[in-house]
Amino acid sequence: MQGAFLALGASALSGCTQTGGLKLTSAPTEIAAEKALAFPPPGGPAIVSVIERNFSNAVQQDIILATDASISGQNYIQVRYFGPASTPFAGAARLPTGLMTTAQAVGEMRSEFPTIRMSISPSFVQNNYGAFAYAYGTNPRSGDACLYGWQQIKAPDNQVRTFHYLGRIQTRVRFCQTGASRDELLSMMYHYTLTGAFDSIGWNPYGNVPPLDPSVGQLGRPIYAAGSGARLQPPTPVVAPAAPVRTAIRSLESQNTRPAARRVEIVRPIVPAVAIPSPSMVTRQPVTDRPPGAAMEPQTQSGTPQLPGPAATPATGPANGSDTLQTPRPTSQLGQQDLTRVSSASPMQTRPIIPAVPCTISPTSSCAGDM
Repeated sequence: MQGAFLALGASALSGCTQTGGLKLTSAPTEIAAEKALAFPPPGGPAIVSVIERNFSNAVQQDIILATDASISGQNYIQVRYFGPASTPFAGAARLPTGLMTTAQAVGEMRSEFPTIRMSISPSFVQNNYGAFAYAYGTNPRSGDACLYGWQQIKAPDNQVRTFHYLGRIQTRVRFCQTGASRDELLSMMYHYTLTGAFDSIGWNPYGNVPPLDPSVGQLGRPIYAAGSGARLQPPTPVVAPAAPVRTAIRSLESQNTRPAARRVEIVRPIVPAVAIPSPSMVTRQPVTDRPPGAAMEPQTQSGTPQLPGPAATPATGPANGSDTLQTPRPTSQLGQQDLTRVSSASPMQTRPIIPAVPCTISPTSSCAGDM
């Protein structure tokens, strides 16, 4: 009996010690901006708020960023840290750890950008944490440009099997800005910074530390301070390029305004050598109406015959035309056949024609009356 009373008293005392407080679940909570697990690049949009959700295997944060776009929605950086989470919340759900597929990305972009047609880039790009993918689109009416990027950071599979590089990080970036270019939006994916980590020896999604630059500590390999390398480097000799030949020739041609003198060549016609024959002499035909006694015989002079000169004018007969005169043709009027015949004849074969004396000057001659 006494033991029953003692048990009843103990239960009463235990009921008085219960506070009856509300038990919290894994609902999202807002935390201070300095506790964010990711930060935008320096000079980028400001952090408006940080919403955190806890899962049994991960912690998720939505870092809300400032925006000036007219499209509905908000800019954010979403990070998911998978690891040995120790949440005090009862009934916490488990976050899927699978890789993000293209179909999943398309479904998310449809809900995030209902009025913009997004196009996934086929190019391979990477930042300080590895490779990432992104989609880009614009709204011609409002002038807004939007980017949606996603990335998964994990160690290589051969390192994960050793149980020293466990864990992974998934990021998603939604960023819209009015009048921004593709490069300005991509600056968010290239320069955001991750700051969180799990307090566990085996958690390391980044893999091995990259090896040190081999130029560190070597002679003759200076390392300049950031931003001052161009000013501290030794000047390189500047060699003036040789002037192009075509430019120099054109300048000389433009300065030479006087035309060059033309070379005049005197071309003399080639005249073939033509053999000129001796001139034909005039012979007088006998007069038919003279008496037989008055016929004159030609008189020949002894010795070398004398030929009249080219300028000699033959004697003219009576005006009645009883005498027939044969005048020599000029050499220039000779035919082609005469030139051929004359040129083929030898000077030795050509016999000179001695003209007869036109008339004998005597008292009884017919020339006496003419004179």
